[in-house]
Amino acid sequence: MAMSDPAYHLRQTALGLERLAGLLRAQQWREPDEHALHPAQRALLELLGEDKRGWRVGELAQRLGVSAASASDTIAALEARELVRRARDPDDGRAVRVHPSRRGLAWLRRSRARGGTGERLLATLAPDDLAAFSRSLQLLILQAQRDGLATGLRTCAGCEFFRPFAGGGESPHYCALVGAAFGDAQLRVDCAEQRPRGMDVGMSAADAVAQRFRAGVALLGADDSSDDHNDKTSRSGRTPPRRHSASAE
Repeated sequence: MAMSDPAYHLRQTALGLERLAGLLRAQQWREPDEHALHPAQRALLELLGEDKRGWRVGELAQRLGVSAASASDTIAALEARELVRRARDPDDGRAVRVHPSRRGLAWLRRSRARGGTGERLLATLAPDDLAAFSRSLQLLILQAQRDGLATGLRTCAGCEFFRPFAGGGESPHYCALVGAAFGDAQLRVDCAEQRPRGMDVGMSAADAVAQRFRAGVALLGADDSSDDHNDKTSRSGRTPPRRHSASAE
C-alpha cells in the first residue's frame, strides 16, 4: 500500500496512539513500590484530590466513565491500601462521600513531584509542537464525547465559557469565567471550573468550536459576526466568580 494513502496514514497514526497509550499504562505499574497503582486506581485517586468536599460513588463513576460497581471495586482496593476514606455526606446523612486519606494526599504530592512518563515524553517537544498537540487533543476528546465514547473529561473545548480564537497573537483564546486570554499550550483537558457546553441539544455549538479549532483565526469574519458579538459581550460583561477547587498540592 502506498505510504501516501490517507487511509494508511490514519491506521499508522491510530496504531502509534494505541501503542503509546499502552506503554504509558504499563509504565504506571513499574513505579517504585508505594507509587505503583493500577491505572484505574490512579485515575480515581487523582480525581479525589481535586475537591476537599469528596465525591459520591455515582459522581466518580460518571466522571471516570465507568459503572458504579467498577468504581466501588476501585474504591475498595484503594481503601485496602489506606489511600482513601469514606465519610457521611453532610448534605445527606444516608449517603457517603469518598475522600483521599492523609496517606492518599501524600501519595498524590509525591507522584506529582516525580512527574509521569507522559509528562517526561511531552517535555521533549518544542513549545509550538506541544501547543499544536494540545489543540489536536481537544478536538479528539470533543469528537469522542460527541460519539458517546468518552464522559467525564472537562475540556476547554467542551466548556460554555470557552471562546476559541476570540483574539490574536500568542493568546488567541479567551475564558469568560476567569476573564483571561490564553494560548494553545494552556488548554485544559480536565478543568475543575468547567461548565459543560450543551452536547445533547443539537451540535451547533460543538461544531462551531471544532471548526474554529481547525481553521483558527481564518474563520473569524463576517459569517461569525454573531459569535464575535457574543464573545465581545462576554469579555465586556461581568466576569463570573471563580470557584477554586481543592488540590493535593
